[in-house]
Amino acid sequence: MASLAVIMGIATAFNILVIFKKLELQRYSDATFDGIFLVTLTAVMGGSLGGMMVATVASAIISIYFMFYPPTFTKMFNSDDSDEPYDKISQELSIADQAIAKRQRELQTLSANFEV
Repeated sequence: MASLAVIMGIATAFNILVIFKKLELQRYSDATFDGIFLVTLTAVMGGSLGGMMVATVASAIISIYFMFYPPTFTKMFNSDDSDEPYDKISQELSIADQAIAKRQRELQTLSANFEV
């Protein structure tokens, strides 16, 4: 039971951080859309702990998807056609992917050393 609460807390915190990052990147309509999704899904499925868990994780997955593939209505509200925020995110993700790949190789090396 406590582990579910921890997972819900992590998923909710992650979701809110994604929304704040979108606000920082001036993706206001996208961030608003994510916030509405979080509140709506939590309210609709809030009758049980399992329902809230599903809603929170689903909302986090939706936020991740929209981070990489912004909805098309966001272009209506942007005054400039600059792709700079998206390019910055792509660069950050590339760096993160490289770091993850490096850690995976290190873990494989360590696990190979422990096998007998």
